Amino acid sequence: MKITVLIENSVGVLIPQGLAGEHGLSVWIEHEGHKILFDTGQTGKVVENALRLGVNLKEAEAIVLSHGHYDHTGGLKAVLEFINKPIPVYAHPDIFSLHCVSSPVDRYIGIPFRKEELEGLGANFKWIKKPTEISPGIWLSGEIPRKTTFEKIDESMYIKEGDKKLPDPILDDMSLFIKTPKGLVVILGCAHSGVINIIEHAKEVTGEEKIFAVIGGTHLGPASSKQLEETLIRLAQMEVSLIAANHCTGLSVASKFREIFGSKFRFATTGEIISV
Repeated sequence: MKITVLIENSVGVLIPQGLAGEHGLSVWIEHEGHKILFDTGQTGKVVENALRLGVNLKEAEAIVLSHGHYDHTGGLKAVLEFINKPIPVYAHPDIFSLHCVSSPVDRYIGIPFRKEELEGLGANFKWIKKPTEISPGIWLSGEIPRKTTFEKIDESMYIKEGDKKLPDPILDDMSLFIKTPKGLVVILGCAHSGVINIIEHAKEVTGEEKIFAVIGGTHLGPASSKQLEETLIRLAQMEVSLIAANHCTGLSVASKFREIFGSKFRFATTGEIISV
């Protein structure tokens, strides 16, 4: 399996020049002949990055959207225009909810396109609420059960319904679980459901207890100190072989990962290639 970070907040110093970073995430996954694009970043810069990294987005058999925030879906229009043919797009039906945030100012943070516009460009939406094996050994999580007591949804996030502001449960938050001989590889978008909730769900869905790698955004950057501490303890107990965090993890949290996990941790910047 080969995983290429097409775009995230930063670009590593040892990565080839010319790549763009932005607040967002997009990951290219190659596994046993299957090629999947997971999220599309904030803008269309992901397309040029893919070309520079030797990734042909036209070979994607599917697009997976982890949730409906702009920094994971904003590049979707450019990607569809580049692919220029019908393609399955797996997502939760709440992905077009009016996701908003109240901090530091009230603003809309949802997907910046209408569903009909994207369908006109070739998006064949496949609505997922339950765990689904989209390719052999590759599972889309469906809705994540919220079982831990320490993992909380960001209280600044809400859904706008008319004049009402309702707490946003972010039910559309989904992850990918990939079975390998070394154990599960868990691909996170923003982990709004909580990293540990997601991992425990992955074990239950796949029947695999060993977690080999956790890759992607952890949303621990804005999390409470209690949530961060408990998450780090639980991850250490699981003896995960590789943690490649990025995006909403934040540099200060990344430094804690490095301190605790040593060589098992790597910051997965734009252009990073992870082979399993």
